[in-house]
Amino acid sequence: MRTTGKVATAAVAVFGIGLAGCSGNGGTPGSSISAGASGSTSTAPSSSASGSSGGGSGTGSAASCLVGTWKAGNLTGKLSGPVDGTFQGGGGTLLTIDSAGKTQVDFGSMQPVTFTFSVSGNDVKGSFSYGGKVNGAVKTPTTPSGTLEPTGTVDFSTLTVTVDLTAPASVRAADKVAISEFADSGSAETGGAVDAQPVLKKSRYECGGNTLKLSPPQGGDTGTWTFTKS
Repeated sequence: MRTTGKVATAAVAVFGIGLAGCSGNGGTPGSSISAGASGSTSTAPSSSASGSSGGGSGTGSAASCLVGTWKAGNLTGKLSGPVDGTFQGGGGTLLTIDSAGKTQVDFGSMQPVTFTFSVSGNDVKGSFSYGGKVNGAVKTPTTPSGTLEPTGTVDFSTLTVTVDLTAPASVRAADKVAISEFADSGSAETGGAVDAQPVLKKSRYECGGNTLKLSPPQGGDTGTWTFTKS
C-alpha cells in the first residue's frame, strides 16, 4: 500500500505535536531540474521517464580525483529551525562520475537514514530511504576540492522515498512515493531530513585517495555524504 505524508501528519497530530513550518531540504523538485550557469535550480519538464544511465542531459567536466564509482559510507547532518535533531545513515548508495561529468546516483542498495528531532517538547523518530536513480552531468574545477555544480537537466523522474516513523507512533508515512509528491505533502514529519534533491546538486566536494565528501554550500543544512572508492 502506497501512503503519503498526510497519514503520518495525522498520526503525529494525535499526540499534539505541531509540525507546521517544517519543510524538506533543497527546494521544490519536479521530475527533472535544470541547472543554470549560477548553479541555482528551477523546475522543468522531465527529459526522461527512465532511470537508465542515459537519463538527464548536459555536458560538463570533472576533476580527475572524482572520476570513478563511489559507495556511500554514510550521510550525516543536523536539523535546525522549527526542530532540533540529527540524521545519519544512507550507506550503500552508489555514485558514478566520468571524466566528461556524466553522473549517476543509484539508490538501489541504500541503507535507511535514521532521524530524530524534538518539536514542542516532544520527540519524533524514524527512518527514510530513497529508491531509483538520478542522472545528469556535473562541472567542477580540476582541483581536489571545490564546488560541484549540475549542468543541463538533472533527471529525478524515478526517484522515490520511503519513510517509517517509530515515535510518537509507528506508521509507514510514505511507501516508494515520488519525491515530487512527497515534497508537496510529506516533508514535515521528517523535520526536513529528506532532501528533495539528494547528492546530485550544487555541493562542496573534497576528494583524496579513496575518500570523497560532498557537503552543502556555505549556509546549507542538507547533510554531508561520505563515499569510498568502489
